[in-house]
Amino acid sequence: MPHDLSEPRQRGTARNALWRHLRRAVGRDAGPLVRPADRVRSRLVAGCALAVVVALALAVTAACGTWSAEHRRALNERQERRQVTATTVQNAVTGTSDGGSGPADEGLADATWRGPGNARHKGVVAVPLGTPAGSPVRVWVDASGGATTSPRTDSDVVMASALAGVAVFTVLSAASLGVYSYRARRLDQRTLEAWETEWDLVEPRWSGRPEV
Repeated sequence: MPHDLSEPRQRGTARNALWRHLRRAVGRDAGPLVRPADRVRSRLVAGCALAVVVALALAVTAACGTWSAEHRRALNERQERRQVTATTVQNAVTGTSDGGSGPADEGLADATWRGPGNARHKGVVAVPLGTPAGSPVRVWVDASGGATTSPRTDSDVVMASALAGVAVFTVLSAASLGVYSYRARRLDQRTLEAWETEWDLVEPRWSGRPEV
């Protein structure tokens, strides 16, 4: 019968390590080998973990706030905007920007349509390339009858909310990790300097070398 000689899989290692840091940070881990620098490092770890939790809470708050604002704006746009049928008055021309970007199969054309109160409006609308003059096209207009974009969809609202939450969490988490890394490096430097000073005092007695 074959035996698995590999080491048993450790479960909850990260969670146990964080728990040890928390105990050490509050002074509950008073082992003989625990140095003051170890407690300082544990406080840094605990502070960084708390900052990440706070960043997550703020990210959720930002996402919910963005969703509420964008959802309200989408409802207003759906109430104020509507689609009407416009008639092109010229053939479609290429509608790419100066930089040459834009959909290759989309063009622009002058068109006319009727707005609120049966008022006549004229403007430039996006149409498929090759659309001849006199073609009916559907365009979105605002409350005054001017051409505008389509109202926000539920997908747009969800995407904006998710981006807001991710942005807040990324910025705050990166800032907290940056502070932790900087202070941890300073702590390592001070610990090494203290160790070298102590070693200069202990090494001659330990090795029997006469002090200079």
